[in-house]
Amino acid sequence: MTSGAAADRVRPTRVANAPSNGREPPSSVLEHVPPTLPASDLLTVIGRDGCFKRAAPRFPPAFGYAEEELLDRPLLSFIHPADTPAASAALDKLARGEPTLGLENRFRCKDGSYRRLAWTAIPTPEGLLYAVARDVTERGQADDEHARSLARDQAGALALKEELLAEICHDLQQPLTVILAQTQLMQRQLARGDAPALDQFSTRVAQIFGAATRMRGMTQNLLDAALQQSGRPLALLLARTELVALTREAVGEHQLVSAVHQFVFEAEVPVLEATVDETRVHRVLANLLTNAIKYSPAGGPVRVTVKESVDPGGPSALVVVRDEGVGIPQCDLPHVFERFHRGTNVVGRFAGTGLGLASARELVELHGGTISVESEEGKGSTFVVRLPLSPPAEGTRLPNN
Repeated sequence: MTSGAAADRVRPTRVANAPSNGREPPSSVLEHVPPTLPASDLLTVIGRDGCFKRAAPRFPPAFGYAEEELLDRPLLSFIHPADTPAASAALDKLARGEPTLGLENRFRCKDGSYRRLAWTAIPTPEGLLYAVARDVTERGQADDEHARSLARDQAGALALKEELLAEICHDLQQPLTVILAQTQLMQRQLARGDAPALDQFSTRVAQIFGAATRMRGMTQNLLDAALQQSGRPLALLLARTELVALTREAVGEHQLVSAVHQFVFEAEVPVLEATVDETRVHRVLANLLTNAIKYSPAGGPVRVTVKESVDPGGPSALVVVRDEGVGIPQCDLPHVFERFHRGTNVVGRFAGTGLGLASARELVELHGGTISVESEEGKGSTFVVRLPLSPPAEGTRLPNN
């Protein structure tokens, strides 16, 4: 857009004996273009009738015209039809003595193409308009491409949100179905006056508990993702926590809800205390154990080990979760902890949102720890969580990425 300073540089002074019919401006205005006028600025004079009256030498060739092809022809006849209303309104304002600064429109070249111009026009007491046009076509193309790119990004984000919503609904259906089915069975038994056997009752309650736990984890992952998307950091509630007991509890909960998997728990030390957020560490373990079940559809062992490690930065707790499931393709390993990423061998086969492992990584790093994976497709995966036994150096917040 042409600046007001550029307009000041070409502002004409009133010339004595200037013709008042608007047909022929004083030649000195165009023949002595200020040397400071940028080479991209094109100078012309428009009469009261809206037609070109004079043009600086470089104006007509810039659009493929000879001077005689422009003179006495209306400016509006060269403007793109979509831009004509705004140009016409600007001419009306100029007729009332109001200058126009930076009005953009498309000007037709002789070959039928259009160039985008930014106009600065100043009315004179004689009824003439001295107008400077700056060619901003390249900037306009960049703006258009930026707008198209933004539109593509927005469409992609909307599609991703719709896909995520569909996957969440799908994921929630399974635990909801378990809860509804088990409660209906118990209601029917009670309605008939039958007393369920204790082991049968315990199994059903365990299944309901496991389904509710999975649903809670899903919603907490979503809440954390929403917090970070809005720029608000996650916060920890730190307290001394016994990690062996916490891990054993998480393993026990998942053993109750899976009859086809054998959980093998091993603790190399009887007690291992760390300063952590107990609820969030439990979520990390639940994410890993749920994945071990989900991606081992044929069953098989899930081995969980807790041990202490002495590192250069201080003592740490290690929690290792191994399964013998479908594994992760090598091409997906670098991206496995990225939000919304799912392995190429599980998309379409297993329900999931791609939030669980991303949430686990964020929570572990929030504690000052690390999480890693080793995997081979078709042979299972091993996840290793490393948590420092001392509290995080920076308190309780995860920096915004």
